[in-house]
Amino acid sequence: MKILKDFFKHRETFIGIATAFAFLLIFFCVWMTAYDGVTDRVDQLKVGLVNDDAQMGKTISNNLEKNLPFKVKGYKSLTSAKEDMNKRDLDMVISIPTNFSSSLKENNDTEIKYFINQANSSLTKQIMAGATKDITQTINKGVYTYKQELILSNLSKGLSASLPSEELAQKLSENITNVFSSLTIDPVQSSVKKTNNTEGFAATMLPMLIVLASWVGAMIMSLNLNSVSVQLKNIHGKWSIFFTRQFINIGASIILAIITLLFMYAFDIKFTTNLFETWVFQTLVFFSFLSLTQMFVVLFGPAGMVFNIISLSMQLVTFGVIVPKAMLSNFYQAVGSYFPATYVADGYYTVIFGGTSLSHDMNILLIVSLATIFIAIGKVALQPGIKAKPEPMPTKKEIAVH
Repeated sequence: MKILKDFFKHRETFIGIATAFAFLLIFFCVWMTAYDGVTDRVDQLKVGLVNDDAQMGKTISNNLEKNLPFKVKGYKSLTSAKEDMNKRDLDMVISIPTNFSSSLKENNDTEIKYFINQANSSLTKQIMAGATKDITQTINKGVYTYKQELILSNLSKGLSASLPSEELAQKLSENITNVFSSLTIDPVQSSVKKTNNTEGFAATMLPMLIVLASWVGAMIMSLNLNSVSVQLKNIHGKWSIFFTRQFINIGASIILAIITLLFMYAFDIKFTTNLFETWVFQTLVFFSFLSLTQMFVVLFGPAGMVFNIISLSMQLVTFGVIVPKAMLSNFYQAVGSYFPATYVADGYYTVIFGGTSLSHDMNILLIVSLATIFIAIGKVALQPGIKAKPEPMPTKKEIAVH
């Protein structure tokens, strides 16, 4: 019992317990509110529709635009639709090819093409893969009914005149039966192509791994550097301490980025971007995280770790890896747009799966880094300067000894 009492005599014991409670409380509050009603916002996902068939394609595309539970945007060409999908403006592209109707008449079957963007959250990919089956099934029902009506209309013309004999009527009845039995119930087949695809489940989880590992590492590093800064404030000036911290942050970001790329190479993660561009991007990832976590610690001291924990939870629900950003509420979408993890995830989707360049995401991360550093500079400027204690002059006795 004595050792138990001794533990609770120290403030750090209570801080540790409070931190564990804070983690639990914050994650519960943020995650449960962010994911509430997500399934009701499936209509926010975006689908591109390309119709190159002048006959049945018009009817099918009109029906899809009216009845699909997604935001549907029509495109004149498949190329432009794929370009928007590579920018992650579309989650799937549906293409009705030029020979859709002619193939159906000549061969009694045809094909509709789906392109699902793999550089996306796992939930989005699952929803779109399931949607392809439902869409094809619905189209097949419409096509089957259309073919029945077409045959019946053609037969009605032949039967408009009275039949001359019972034998002819029987033969015609047999022909009608044969025609209907030859109809294929599912004449439309689906062709699903995974665009920006990569092999291996581990690669798809890399954006989450990078964000989680980098942010937690940045939190701990910022807290420890702040503790050292407090210890050094009686020896060195506040500005020399602050700018030395930035130098350490930059150096650590460069080295950690190299180590990250080596780990990715060791685990056979393939890049779609060049090595130098990926290294610069990863350096900015670490530096933006360090700058943001540093800002909270500079502003609030050790209590800033609470804000860092809140930021971690917010970013994990809004960065679009677990649940697509479009399916979150407007509040969480707005919050996510201000945190760096959103652009880290987008950038790593480009690195792993392909798509547009990294320049946009790198620019945002640089802006976040500079903005948070300037806020920290403002806080340091308001702090009173503490003059370094001068080194004591050696006594005559000490000089004589030396």
